[in-house]
Amino acid sequence: MKRNIFWGLGALLAIMLINACADPTLVGGGLLDEDRAEVGFSDTFTLQVATELSDPLMTYSPFPVLQADRFLFGDFRDPVFGQAKSTINMQLVPPRTNFSAVFHPNFADITGVDSVVLILPYTRGGFYGKTEGETFGIRVTELTEVFNEDLEYFSDHEVSIASEPLAELEFIATLDSISYTDYLDNTSLAEPAEADTLNFPHLRVPLPTVWAESLISFYLADTTVFNESDRFLERFPGFQLEPTVPTEGMLAFTLQSIRAGVHIYYRDSTDSPRDYQLAFQNDQLDPIVQFATFEHNYEDTDAVEFLENGEENDSLLFVQGMAGLRSKIKLPDLSVFENVAINQAFLDFYVARGESLDTANYPLARQIAVKAENDAGEEVFISDMIFADNAQVPFEAGFGGVPEFIESEGVVRYRMAISTYLQEVLEGRMSDELYLIPIENNDLTDAKRSEVAERVLFYGGEHPQFPVTLSVTFTRL
Repeated sequence: MKRNIFWGLGALLAIMLINACADPTLVGGGLLDEDRAEVGFSDTFTLQVATELSDPLMTYSPFPVLQADRFLFGDFRDPVFGQAKSTINMQLVPPRTNFSAVFHPNFADITGVDSVVLILPYTRGGFYGKTEGETFGIRVTELTEVFNEDLEYFSDHEVSIASEPLAELEFIATLDSISYTDYLDNTSLAEPAEADTLNFPHLRVPLPTVWAESLISFYLADTTVFNESDRFLERFPGFQLEPTVPTEGMLAFTLQSIRAGVHIYYRDSTDSPRDYQLAFQNDQLDPIVQFATFEHNYEDTDAVEFLENGEENDSLLFVQGMAGLRSKIKLPDLSVFENVAINQAFLDFYVARGESLDTANYPLARQIAVKAENDAGEEVFISDMIFADNAQVPFEAGFGGVPEFIESEGVVRYRMAISTYLQEVLEGRMSDELYLIPIENNDLTDAKRSEVAERVLFYGGEHPQFPVTLSVTFTRL
């Protein structure tokens, strides 16, 4: 009987609560109109937008988490964004694994060098534009500058190189796997390695045997030089890989692959084939420097007009990877938001139709990020992105900035949540000017922008149908 009474009281209480939530006369009925929270919405702002040149990117940092995983390569002639050229500069060292001794070659037993091959594994997912089956060109030149692993290097660094290249090659780019026979003896000097056939997408660049013979003589004169990377790099500082053929696409190489490096194929006194690999892999004991340098040229492109028109409110916005163009957006007068709390704020950008929407050959940028200056004058990613990153929430879900097709309007939109940033602007902690750049793989570092060749063209601030739009939901305090 008591259980039935409790059930009855519980049901009555639930009904009262439901009715109370539905009937304003029961909850908050005694509040005066002036005491009620006023929720507002606005999306009628006019934003000032412009396209500008980016500052040079830091493409090498002494800190491993800020280093690039892949390196763009090519002299890309984009039909909308002009020339984007990426050259790779890299050191190489005798191989080791973390905290282990260097693997020494068996050069004391050498009878001759058969060949020397630079192997560069392609990065799947790193190609952009028209690449498959296209002819590319590469020039390999020795560095004359010894990079310092404790310094930062930027995309406009002028690298010192030898006056004559080691090798030049034209090749057809393909992501099909290519076979090569491996005789690596990096784990044993006593016995020749058995032949092993490997298959993976890569580029093979023959180098002159005289280069290997010079390295072998250097080693045999003092074998301890392979134990000390500084001494090795003084004599063999590394290579520059420069694209030599203008193309309509961009390639990418993974230098950190265990398969990447310079392979010296030689024979020992038993006429057995041997293979010694100089590596591009970074190591905690022997950190090495690898970075890209970029050249951008917008001559004879539509972008020139928008770069030269000063602070006009542009009708188009250009956003580009590498150290290319970025979009600048200045927020409107926000005095209307004094004494308010920002509940929700979105920035919407709409992809311009036309030649730039050739997504079969030039896919839209997969992720757009937002940066702005903080009150210390430092350009940083906005808090809305930082919070999503710290919570390990994909930006697509926690911030946006990805392309989505709006079927009702027949247009592709990028929407970005900026409510925290907007509140910080109102509080004077962030600048009211923000910048759009593409990033890769949810990674908030400049190194990841250096891995991106993607781009996107947006309608500007005063487009009659699809202008850049700021929409804000707020509560007056």
